[in-house]
Amino acid sequence: MVTASRDAAIRTLRGLLGDAFALHQKGGAGVRLGRSYGIADGYMLAILELGLATQRELGAVVVEERTRRLGPATKTLPEPDTMAEGDTLAA
Repeated sequence: MVTASRDAAIRTLRGLLGDAFALHQKGGAGVRLGRSYGIADGYMLAILELGLATQRELGAVVVEERTRRLGPATKTLPEPDTMAEGDTLAA
């Protein structure tokens, strides 16, 4: 029974995170964006307090959803000796 409720909670969390990241990607700002992230954050806190998942497991869910919706948080830069003239590593 705990596994079923855990799986349902994780699915719901993925949906909440997906909504927040989609709003972020669309350029949403202010109250709507803050509320969306706040709802996902509060839901994660509830999952932690109920013992349905660990902080590490929730972190992995956030990373997966963020990568799926917004792309990777970082990207690999080319080696400096293979860069073209005028390319910069930082702006």
